[in-house]
Amino acid sequence: MRKIGITETYDPCFVPDWETRLLDANIVISKELNEEMIEKLLVTQDRVIFHHTVTGQGGTVLEPNVKTPEHEFEQYRKLLERGFPYTHYVLRLDPIILWSKETQDNVIKVLELWNSVATAARNYIRCRVSVVDLYPHVKARLEAAGVSVFYDTFTAPDAVFRRVEKILTPYSATTDKSGFFFECCAETKLPLSLVTQQGCASYRDLELLGLPESECITYGYPEKKQRGDCMCLAKKQILGVKPGRCPHGCLYCFWKDSAAQPDVIVLDCLDGKLNFARKAYEESGLVRDLIDTQKEWIAGHTVREVSDELEELYMR
Repeated sequence: MRKIGITETYDPCFVPDWETRLLDANIVISKELNEEMIEKLLVTQDRVIFHHTVTGQGGTVLEPNVKTPEHEFEQYRKLLERGFPYTHYVLRLDPIILWSKETQDNVIKVLELWNSVATAARNYIRCRVSVVDLYPHVKARLEAAGVSVFYDTFTAPDAVFRRVEKILTPYSATTDKSGFFFECCAETKLPLSLVTQQGCASYRDLELLGLPESECITYGYPEKKQRGDCMCLAKKQILGVKPGRCPHGCLYCFWKDSAAQPDVIVLDCLDGKLNFARKAYEESGLVRDLIDTQKEWIAGHTVREVSDELEELYMR
C-alpha cells in the first residue's frame, strides 16, 4: 500500500531541504509562506497540496513568532500570481480559537481576507477547520502567559461549537458558491450541513493532483489510526526531523516543551550490527518498544529504513 507524504511533525519552513523528501503525492503544511517556500512550492506544484495554516492569531501572545494574517494573505496572493494551482491550495483555520472578542475578530478577519479571493475567482476555497484542544501542558503555558480561558475541559463546550457554526455559515460555499468549502477530520461536533468530514490526506487530494484512478486505488487507510475518528489515508512523515515544538512558539501547540523530541534514537552501524541507545522522556506518551520486539526485522533493514519506521510509529 502506498502512502501520502505529509509534514505534520514540524513546520517545513524551518527545514531547508523538505522539497527533496517528497513522495509522488504530498500534503505540505506550514504557517509561513515565505519567499523560499513560494519558490519550492512552484517547483513541486505537481506533487503537492499546500495547506496554509492561518488561524488569525499570528503576532499575538498565542502565536508570538507567527506572521500576521495580513502578511500571509499577501504572500498567498503572490503564490497564486506566480502560477501555483488554485485547486492545490487549502486554507487551514486550524485551530479556531474563541477565547475572547479579539480572538474571534481575528478568525473573522481571515475569512474576510481570503473570501475576497474566492469572490474574485468565483470559485470556493477549500478550508480545513478544527477547534482548539486544551492539553494539560497547554493549560500550563496559557496560565504562565496570563491567558485566561473560560472553560477548563479538554474539548470546548457545545456553546463554542455553536458559535463556530454561526461564524462560518455566512462564508460557506453551500450558501455562496464563491465562499469556502469547509472540511474537518475527527471534529464530530460541527454539523455535516456545514462541514465535510474528510481526512487531511484523502482520495480527493490524489484526484486534484491528477493521479489516475488506477494509481489512486493503490493508496489505502492505515491499520492503526492516530485518533479514533481520523479519516486520513495512510501517511508518511517526510521531514526527516524529530517531532517537536517549532520556533513559532504557539502556546496551544500539541508538542510538550520538555518532550518536544519524544524518543532520541541513536543508530550506529558497527561491524554490520545496529546498536541502539534510547532516552525516553517521561510522560511523552509516544514511547514505542520496537527494539526488543522486532530485532529480526531491524537486522534486515538499513539505518534509514529503521529510522523511517520509528518515525511512523511515533505518529500513530
